[in-house]
Amino acid sequence: MKRRAILTAGLSLPLAGFSTPAASLLSSPAQAYPKKPISFIIGYSAGGNVDNFARALGNEVSKALGQTVVVENKPGANEMLATQTVSRAEPAGYHILISTEAPITQSQFLYDKINYVPEDLTPICLLVRVPLVLVARPDFPADSLKSFIAYAKSKGLIGGSAGIGGVTHLPMAMLANTQGIALTHVPYKGSSAMFPDLMSGRIDACFTGSSAAITHINAGGVKGIAVGSPERLAAIPKVETFAENGLNNIGSSYTIAAYGPKNMDETALSRLINAFEKALASRQFVETALAPSGFIVDGTSGTSFTAYLKKDRVVQKERVRISGAELN
Repeated sequence: MKRRAILTAGLSLPLAGFSTPAASLLSSPAQAYPKKPISFIIGYSAGGNVDNFARALGNEVSKALGQTVVVENKPGANEMLATQTVSRAEPAGYHILISTEAPITQSQFLYDKINYVPEDLTPICLLVRVPLVLVARPDFPADSLKSFIAYAKSKGLIGGSAGIGGVTHLPMAMLANTQGIALTHVPYKGSSAMFPDLMSGRIDACFTGSSAAITHINAGGVKGIAVGSPERLAAIPKVETFAENGLNNIGSSYTIAAYGPKNMDETALSRLINAFEKALASRQFVETALAPSGFIVDGTSGTSFTAYLKKDRVVQKERVRISGAELN
């Protein structure tokens, strides 16, 4: 059974029976969207970085648009099941993909065939950038990135990820490839399923989003090795950055963005962009939902976002080539 969370705005406007300027405005074509609940479709199970972010964002969008937002989890296949769902949806704008770049700019270079055309989806807004953190089992015999790499090179590494070919797999493959580490990859369906095995020592290490990493590092369940942010994160100040160690080419961060179906309705597109921009400009939302997890606000939309995706496909194609990852 798919987990669904309903996020309501609590907005009720008693318009029936009388005519006011406000009532006329809300019934105008420009305000026709949304007439029913909006579904945020995500490709991960409940409890992970993307899921938690989507639920917090859904609350803000619900308030801005005066309509219910439903978060639907469709985990698996490197977010491609969720992406396929949105790609086949009606263009009215009621099914919105909230995803990393994996199914949009990476998967076409990892698989011989995917069941949608990434370029057909409508880019809405690049919402945030998320630093990845390399974490290790609590008894791993290294406390720095330098000693971690040295040990892994000599002994090999059992590395987990939140999904084959996803944003937590490619950095591990890149690290192993560039540093000469013999990697045994163990994929999971989301980070929530991966952490029990990491904490019990069944796997050695993994990359994970900053939110989950902060929680587990500060609880003592895992070791923080390095983080992909430009500077050290305030919540885990002892964890050094990859940049400090001269490693800038493994892709130790990812994005979360919103996408709609092909030829998405222009009114729906415009209203959603405005709602997302309002959320990202909210000091309370940023301070409570983003900053504690190390998320970095972006907000790129429109033609600028489309141009960014075009360039990112070139970057991701090369990353996949260098990493040696193949999922045919």
